[in-house]
Amino acid sequence: MGTRIEAVEVLSFRLELPKLVLERMPGEQRNALPLRLDREEDGTVTLEHEGQESFLRFRLDGEGAELIEICILHDARGVFFQQVLGSLMVRFLGDLRARLVFDPLENASDEPWAEVSIERGRTSWPGLATQSAAMRLAHAAAEGGSVGTSEGGESAPDEPLSAEEEELTRILARAETAWQEYQRLKRQRE
Repeated sequence: MGTRIEAVEVLSFRLELPKLVLERMPGEQRNALPLRLDREEDGTVTLEHEGQESFLRFRLDGEGAELIEICILHDARGVFFQQVLGSLMVRFLGDLRARLVFDPLENASDEPWAEVSIERGRTSWPGLATQSAAMRLAHAAAEGGSVGTSEGGESAPDEPLSAEEEELTRILARAETAWQEYQRLKRQRE
């Protein structure tokens, strides 16, 4: 992303994820981003960017966690937005409508803000769109279906693949071909 996000003005959001994923995030992200998980007296859990002003607050419900508050301020290079909030939204099919307000000294564009929309984990926002496409392709591969196929196996013509999704499809197809060739050569060698 590169430009500092001064603030994220949240218009609406919805996100639920397994509590275990939330508990593992500080350890999984420690090399890229220092995160801390704090349990509050009211029973909520706060995932915060250590030493910064950004955090996500969750309400725990059994084995799940529901996002109830988003606060992202002075996010250098947008890393908390991209790697934490955006990544969770894409991975767990969340919804988000927000306005990112950029540092005017670092933003050369005419607009000091940008609107971001994520619906059921899908977005066109740079960086997150690639994650979204990869998640859809991985899910399709795991289910033995294809991207853009409904649960009944019917094609969904109202959801064409984006350029990023098409490129990922090509890359995955080449990877599958290379894997099959590797397996063939390995069998020959044995």
